[in-house]
Amino acid sequence: MKKLSILNAAIFGLMMSTPVAFADDITFAVIGPMTGQLATIGDQFKQGAQAAADAINAAGGVNGSMIKLD
Repeated sequence: MKKLSILNAAIFGLMMSTPVAFADDITFAVIGPMTGQLATIGDQFKQGAQAAADAINAAGGVNGSMIKLD
């Protein structure tokens, strides 16, 4: 029974990771204050994340996949 549970967990893990392995882009969300009094800080978060994504994409991405911010 224990072997069957381990086998089922391994198969499920492989099934769930397959679509990610073939993804063209890696999408990240920037979470921060985008409205209100702290909107300027949220904009800085987004600009910093975009600068990092641009640098990574310029270097070839992550294993050939480009980073996209949402």
